[in-house]
Parts: sequence; C-alpha cells; structure tokens
Amino acid sequence: MAKFCTNCGKKLEDGKPCDCQKSKKNVVEAEVVKASANDYVNDYIDGLKGIFTKPVDTMKKYAKSSKFVLSLIMLGINALISALFVYLFAKESVGLIASLSGYGSLMKSYSVDVPFKVYFMAFLFMAVFFFCLGGLLHFVCNVLMKKDSDFKEIMGLLGINALFTTVTTIIAIVALYINVWIAIIVLAIAGVIYLINIYQGFTMIANIDKNKTAYVFTLCYVITLFVVCYILPKIFS
Repeated sequence: MAKFCTNCGKKLEDGKPCDCQKSKKNVVEAEVVKASANDYVNDYIDGLKGIFTKPVDTMKKYAKSSKFVLSLIMLGINALISALFVYLFAKESVGLIASLSGYGSLMKSYSVDVPFKVYFMAFLFMAVFFFCLGGLLHFVCNVLMKKDSDFKEIMGLLGINALFTTVTTIIAIVALYINVWIAIIVLAIAGVIYLINIYQGFTMIANIDKNKTAYVFTLCYVITLFVVCYILPKIFS
C-alpha cells in the first residue's frame, strides 16, 4: 500500500523520507538572508540621510556593537571610493604640479600612466587607517585608562561617519575633472567636518574623563596617520 507524507501529501518511495522539510528549510534560510540584505541596504540609506541632517542623533543610533557588520560594509565602500580618488588624483596631479612650477601650458596635454597597483595600495591604507584608529582608541580607553570601551561601538562610529566622507569623496572625484583645486577644497572642508563629527561621537561613547577626551583622540589620530603615511609606505616600498 502506497504511503504519503503527512506534511505535504507527497507519495513516498519505500524506505525514503520526504524531502519537503529540507526544501522548506532552504526557503526559510533564503528569506532570512534576503531580509538581512534588505536591512543593511535600508540602514545604509537611513544612515546616509541622517549623517548629513542629524549627525549627532545618527551617531547615537549607529555607534553600537549591533551595527558592527554594517559598519564594516560602510568602511569598505568608503575605502573603495577613497582609493579611486587617490588613483584618479595621481593622474591629475601632474597638471597641478606643472601649474605650481609655472610649466602648466607646456604640460597641459601631458598625461601619466598610473599603475593600478596604486588603487589597491590606497584601499589597503584606508582599511588599515580605520582599524588602526578604532583599535588605538579602544586600547587607550581600556588598557591605559582602565575604562570600559566597546571596539565594535567605536567601529560603528567610524562606519557611520564614513558615509559622510564617501559622499564628499564622490563629489571630489567629479570636481577633479573640473578643477583639481576644487577637489582639494572639497576634501579639506569635508575632512574638518569629519573630524568634528568623529570627536563628538567619541565623547558620547567613551567612558573616560571628558577633560582628557581631546588628548586621547588627538594622540590616537596622530599615531594612526604616522602608521599609515610613514610606516606602511616603508614596508611596501
């Protein structure tokens, strides 16, 4: 006598269980992955809007350990865009140097073949910068000052602010093809705002004496710049 599955009603082969539960599990897992991807996209868009309109409130919302994976995505996209700017700027810098030296008219049509390795190196340096800064802030707070701090929260802070620099860097890339100086000015202004936002966020999540916050942040930032701008080039040269 033929047997049928009690769950889906499918006719069963002798001695073999029905595969309906396995199929159902695969569907559920696919829906969970899809939902997670949608959450990341929605959070990214929400953070993108908030960091320009309500930066303090947005940092409070996203500088959390639960947003760690999202922060890595934000930092990764920012590193990709920033590396692209460095690569394109390296090509355009010849004209800038020529104009500063007074040979702009002679080198107007001169172009430089920049190896694509520059892009990957710039991406690596940006990634090291974020993790070095986050790690140093965490280390100083936890080890040196004996105050609890959450590394994931700090990375969340860096991640949400990376959205700001991602947009401004895209604007700077467009500006490169208009005027190199405009691109430099855009990045300079964006850099100041970025530092102000990061510092504000750090004062909110750091459990240290507020009188020492500026010193801790400045020390960690300077050390990070030294590592990225001096030590890493020495290693990879």
